[in-house]
This record gives sequence, C-alpha cells and structure tokens, in this order.
Amino acid sequence: MTTDSIFKTGPQNGLQPVDLGRHLGGIATLMELCFDADMDANGRGLVREMQFLSHLGPLLGLFTVLSGGQQPWPWGLGFVWVEEGQVVGSVSTQRAVAQASTWLVANVAVHPHYRRRGIAWALMHATLDFIRSHGGRQIILQVDDDNPGAIDLYRRLGFSHTTTQTAWLRPAHTAAPPYRSSAFDIRLRRRDEWAEQLALATLIRPEGLAWNQPLRPEDFRPNWAKALDEFFSGQKEEHWVVEAHGRLVGSLLLRINWAEGDRMILLVHPDFRGQVERPLLERGLRRLASHAVRLEYFADDILASTTLRELNFQPTRTLRWMRLEMREGS
Repeated sequence: MTTDSIFKTGPQNGLQPVDLGRHLGGIATLMELCFDADMDANGRGLVREMQFLSHLGPLLGLFTVLSGGQQPWPWGLGFVWVEEGQVVGSVSTQRAVAQASTWLVANVAVHPHYRRRGIAWALMHATLDFIRSHGGRQIILQVDDDNPGAIDLYRRLGFSHTTTQTAWLRPAHTAAPPYRSSAFDIRLRRRDEWAEQLALATLIRPEGLAWNQPLRPEDFRPNWAKALDEFFSGQKEEHWVVEAHGRLVGSLLLRINWAEGDRMILLVHPDFRGQVERPLLERGLRRLASHAVRLEYFADDILASTTLRELNFQPTRTLRWMRLEMREGS
C-alpha cells in the first residue's frame, strides 16, 4: 500500500498528517492509553501539557506564528490514523539536535481495538517517506524489548538493532552508601581530559549517551557558555573519572537538577568491567545525597546489574535502540 493510496481514504478517516489544532488531544489520549504503564512522572507531565494545549484549538496556530515558527509541542510532525473522528493511531517525528540529516521517531501507537489491521505499517511508511523528502539520511527510534511485534515491524522496514538499555531508578530518600576504601582513586575530571573522556565514550557508547541524541563533543568539552548557563539555571554537570595505567578507564557523568531530574551516565572500559562500577556509582550517590536518580545501562551487563540492585536501583524498563540508514533513491 502506497502513501498516495492511503491518503485517498478521505478527509475524515484513515491516514492524515498531524494537525495539532485537531489531533493533539486525541494523540495525548492515545499515548496515555498505550503507554501509561511505562510512563514516569515526566511522561505523564508531557501528556497533561498536551491535553492543556489541545484546548487552545485554532489558537495553537497563532502561538506558532508568534513564536517564530516554533511548535508548541516538539513532536508536532508526524501522522495519525483516524476512525469516526477518533485518533486510533499515531507516530511522531522530529530532527535530531545538531544533526539535520538524522531524524527521530517516537510515540508509535495504535489503539488496542484497531491493531493487526496494518495501521502501524501505514503510519511508518508515511513517516519514512516524509523524512526522506526532507533530506533525512538516518532514523533513530527506541522500542520496548518485550514487544516482539513492534520489533519485527521495524526490522521489516529495514531498522537494525544498535544497543539494548535498561532504565534504572533509585528512589528519593534512599540512604547514600557509606564511604569505603577502593583500589581506585575517584576524582573530578580535569578540563584538559575531556577529549580522552570523549574517546572512552566513543568506544563504549558510539550510538550516543541518549537514544535521541548522537554522541557529540559538546557533551564533554568544557566552555564558558555552558558554565554560565549552569550558573543561572541551577543545573550542574560533574564529570568523575577513574585513571589506571595512565589512562581514563571509567567515567561517571552527573547531571544535577535537570528538567528530567538527576541522572547518571556510566562509562567503563571493557578491560575494567566489574571493577570500577561500584566505586564510581558510590561516589556519585554520595554526591547526590537523597535525590532520586535515573540511569540507563547495558541490559546484558550482569555484573553491573547486580551492582545497581545492591545499591538500591530498581529496573523500570528495557528498551531496544534501532537505526535505519536511508540509501539514496530507497
């Protein structure tokens, strides 16, 4: 089924480009229905924001004009499937930050009563055509690792698996681990070590530190603009490292007071796996005191998973990251 033939289903039913003024409330309702069990506080807050914006109706267009073309909802591009005036399927897309040829796909959802009718396939085909027409060369998405139907759909569309990450949460008000001696010295990174830290990240996490953002030097390079922004926003980044045999073999990036809460990003050289995770994590947890902490780490790393559980982290969701490289003329 081609995109052109799908669009001929009529203006009221079938596949349609997202119109935020008409569809945003329906998309929010569908996301809540399909993803509520896996949503954290930030996800539920996003749904509430979408529901609020949906009541603006035609005023959403005026908002976009007054804000210089900026969408009131960052995932405002995409497609919906409508039946009898109800949004029963949706997919959202946007360009990746600082990489115009890379696009992100998210919020792929179909109402349970309308599944196995080819709606998700049609939504994704339309999205791929849209991205290709806008110069996209790479598409990135994530999908629950226990959703074989969705994984099979993406594979048939040409997506390949890059990594599988388990999301961990350490609840607020959990006591910080006590100090204990370690064979490794955990210290703050020096400014001139950022390139070495980036090299470690490139070895361990070439797909990026987050699913929706390719690896960037800016994630590690210190600069005065970032320091000034941290000063006024109250946000803070700290880079803790482990050095052995004259090289960095481990790193823990702390993102403190960010909009999504406190986060840790753990990087461990393969030669030191099982040795430096605990001292790094314990140092970071003592720094964050009793804050809630989130972290994503490789789902197949049993040693790290055991350490995280012992430090009172709880697994919340395991997600498979997938990528599609779009060839010219494909």
